Amino acid sequence: MTLRPLPRSRLDRIVPALLQESALVVLVPVGDDARWSAEAAWGVAHAAATGTHGTPRAVALVDLCLDAPQLHQVKGVEASPGIAEAFASDAPLNEVERDIEGVHFLPAGNDLSAPGALLGSARWDRLHAGFRAEDALLLLCLPAERLAELGTVPDGVLALAPAGVDLGSLAGRALLAARERGIPLLGAVRERWTAPQLPSRARRPQGVRPGFVALAAALAIVSVALLATAKESYKTTTKEPSGTATKEAFKTTAKQSSEDDDLVPVDLPVLPAAAPGAWTLQLAAYGEPERAQAFADRLAAAELPAFVSPMAPDASGAVWYRVQVGGYATRAAVATAREACWRRGLAARGEGNPLLAPYSLALRHAANAARVRAASLAPVRWGAQGQVLVGAFEHPEQAAVARAHLARAGIPTTLITRTERTP
Repeated sequence: MTLRPLPRSRLDRIVPALLQESALVVLVPVGDDARWSAEAAWGVAHAAATGTHGTPRAVALVDLCLDAPQLHQVKGVEASPGIAEAFASDAPLNEVERDIEGVHFLPAGNDLSAPGALLGSARWDRLHAGFRAEDALLLLCLPAERLAELGTVPDGVLALAPAGVDLGSLAGRALLAARERGIPLLGAVRERWTAPQLPSRARRPQGVRPGFVALAAALAIVSVALLATAKESYKTTTKEPSGTATKEAFKTTAKQSSEDDDLVPVDLPVLPAAAPGAWTLQLAAYGEPERAQAFADRLAAAELPAFVSPMAPDASGAVWYRVQVGGYATRAAVATAREACWRRGLAARGEGNPLLAPYSLALRHAANAARVRAASLAPVRWGAQGQVLVGAFEHPEQAAVARAHLARAGIPTTLITRTERTP
């Protein structure tokens, strides 16, 4: 496997369409030339801001290379205050952002005493949903080895690698691990199509390009709209007056608009919550989610709530959708349930495997159940008034494919266990 090469000289042509459907993308520096990677990150941001078909797009670029931030140096701006201070004080992002050539830039900042808390913050999920609602793009410059710490599932990853990516290297293995979790690898920004990295003296620094002088004025209107109205939620429902809106920009909101979902109520099968249910009974696996959903519906009609759990692609690239019945406290209880399925004709005798799969994804907003249902992922309510769950997984990493799929649809989730234990 090789990553698609994206030469810097053609970013303006490639990036707008490549990132058009994305709301949050991680830029991963690869190699020893930190300055080159920083310049390439700015190149991606500027290219994305041009938008498609001549329509500018609001783009924010955040420096999360906390050990050695470089993005501010390329543009000659101060490193602080930055994203670290904004997260530490729960401040609006527009208090620390700089508008640089049509891009909202948020430097790393100086308050880097707790990088794990910053990267793993649940606020990234809310920002991800807010940018998607505004059709804006959030670019995070982040080292490969810290990809797994990020508090949201990105829509894709772009490597910044002047000479390409050796997938056997530490960075390459981190990128492959991200792919196994269901995160698309969009390509590698390179100095050229195939040639090795040019010496530093042969590279021309990427400064202000002619088109950005005219573009800056057009982007100003989009920039004000993004920073004045975008909320950290799935959808923005109201537009505030400009003075108040600017003050409240990017603040966390606990209330999610779900009017579109409320119009289509969904009756969910109910998974009993009287006892911990770490065990499930896997009855089938399909290559098409619609077939898995249809079988789950048949089981639900027989009062056996079922999960549909997508797995990571196999060696051929196929994604299999497991159909698993119920939640059971013991393996013996699973065996009893399997016998019942055989007697009732819900499965052929001999079919069905007990699985210790205690992990599920809980929807943060129950009204999203209709949209999950439309994606053929068979949501289940845990107890009559409980959480809405998606999937049953043997370990947390197995949930990555489903979580990425739902995140791309703007549906935030939280990984839980059905054993009343914190995962």
